Amino acid sequence: METRILKKIVMLFLLVLSIGCSKDDDVPTVVPDVTSLEIQGDWLCELGQTCEDIYQFEFKKDSKISISVENITGQSTVSLDLSLNSGQFAALNLLNDGNISYYGCANQNEEISITNISITETGVYNFSVARDWGLSAGTEGMYSISIISNTPFKDNSMVIENTQAINYERECL
Repeated sequence: METRILKKIVMLFLLVLSIGCSKDDDVPTVVPDVTSLEIQGDWLCELGQTCEDIYQFEFKKDSKISISVENITGQSTVSLDLSLNSGQFAALNLLNDGNISYYGCANQNEEISITNISITETGVYNFSVARDWGLSAGTEGMYSISIISNTPFKDNSMVIENTQAINYERECL
């Protein structure tokens, strides 16, 4: 009888020990740095609305990056904005020589590729992929983003999806 009680106590002790000692305890989740990234996205805009998806990335000062937006569908016309997250929506767009406007030089379903973009300050950057209502047909479309950097960067994932582009103006420089 004492042997059975002792076995039960040992089993209970092992069970409690195994529950309390998970391999994942106190290990922070770390997003690894990457030098290239591909993302699939889509828009579902309201009727009459220029909408955008906004992604966040952490880039390092003096990085050189290249961005491509490809596989565009839905008769969508794309405009882009890459700006330092300074707590404002109308920050200076690195893709448009520091203007506030979106970079927009494409026609419907036309791919965009911009190379040798200079990152002048370490920080979190917002990358907006807008679907221009006035130049697109319908309300939805899909796209693929490719980002390549000469230095490692962090992908902070999508922040906002299918939101109306505030103070939207597009410009081709």
